[in-house]
Amino acid sequence: MHKAAQLSKQLEQVSVPDGMKLIEKTLQTALNFDVFGDVQCIMHDDGSVNILELHGHGVITCHSISTENILKVLHHYRPFSDLFKGGIQ
Repeated sequence: MHKAAQLSKQLEQVSVPDGMKLIEKTLQTALNFDVFGDVQCIMHDDGSVNILELHGHGVITCHSISTENILKVLHHYRPFSDLFKGGIQ
């Protein structure tokens, strides 16, 4: 299981305050982190990505993109542009 899927699974099992602590802990080992408005994107060192959105009222939406699919996504959307200065741009 890739790291983004592991984080998503862990977030499903904890409260929002504990989830925020888990996200902060994850950021310490993340390859990169970007914020776009209310959306946080975390790229893990295995290449997988979590897209997190805090909706308030105790709701966090978490999507994960596997390592295998991230290159497909990066052809259309580049949240980590400073990370990929080469041919992908």
